[in-house]
Amino acid sequence: MSYNINGHEIEVNFPVDSISSNKNSIAFTDGNGKTKTTFAKRTEALSFLKWLVSKNK
Repeated sequence: MSYNINGHEIEVNFPVDSISSNKNSIAFTDGNGKTKTTFAKRTEALSFLKWLVSKNK
């Protein structure tokens, strides 16, 4: 499954094993391994984090 923001696509292979956040960065571990994504705005990072948690159920 993928998340699209500002023309960029973030591929996520659920289930996600761990998630961590720090200011504008979100790091997670899924079936593809570890991924760290940095966003331009904190609100974008929080939107992605909410999407990640809601889809991981």
